[in-house]
Amino acid sequence: MQHEEAPVLGTRQEGLAQVFTQQADFTAATGATLLTFPAIAYDAYSDHPSGAASSCGPTLPGIDLPWGSSRPTVNVLAPRASTWLCFMGPGWNHNNTNPFPVKPTIIANGEDDFEIAFLRPVSAVGLELLTNGLAQHKVTLTFTDATQEVLEDAVLDTGANAFEFVGIQSSRRIRSLFIDTAGGASMNEGIAAIWTAP
Repeated sequence: MQHEEAPVLGTRQEGLAQVFTQQADFTAATGATLLTFPAIAYDAYSDHPSGAASSCGPTLPGIDLPWGSSRPTVNVLAPRASTWLCFMGPGWNHNNTNPFPVKPTIIANGEDDFEIAFLRPVSAVGLELLTNGLAQHKVTLTFTDATQEVLEDAVLDTGANAFEFVGIQSSRRIRSLFIDTAGGASMNEGIAAIWTAP
C-alpha cells in the first residue's frame, strides 16, 4: 500500500513549479540560502547616496548579488524603470512606499518590474517582496531550455502593503524570472530578500 505525502501548508503545485508562501517551508524543502544585500542602504552606492537612508545606481547594468562578491551569481535589473535602481533602508519616509523598508530593499525609480538573471541556473528561488496597495504580481520563469512558465497573481497570493514571501521550486533549472507588478510607477514595490538553491 502506497502512502501519499501530505502537501506542506502554504504550498501549491502549478505546472512545473511548486509555489511556497511560507519562507520556513521553502528553505526546509529546498535548502535555499539567503543572498547578501548591503548592510546599510545609504552606503551601497557611495557615489550616489540620495538621502533618507537610500542610495542608487543606474538601471543598467543592474545590481549584482551576493552584494560585495567578486563572483556574483545573480543580477537584478529593472528594465522598465526610468533611471535608477536603488537600495532603500530604514529612514526612507516617502509616502509612495507603504510599508517603509525595515532593511535594505531594492526599489526602482519608475515602474517596479524586476528581471532576475541567474548566472548559474537554480532549482529554486525565494523572494521577500515589498508590496504596494494593489499587490498584483505575475512571475514569468524562463528555463535553461528557453521554455517559460507564467505564475499568475492568484497563485502567488500576495497581500497588499506588506512584506510577502513567494518561493518557487521547479523540476527544470531556472535561468531567469521576470516580476511584473501593477502600479509601481506611483506606489513603490520592491525586493527585500532573495534566496536561491543550486
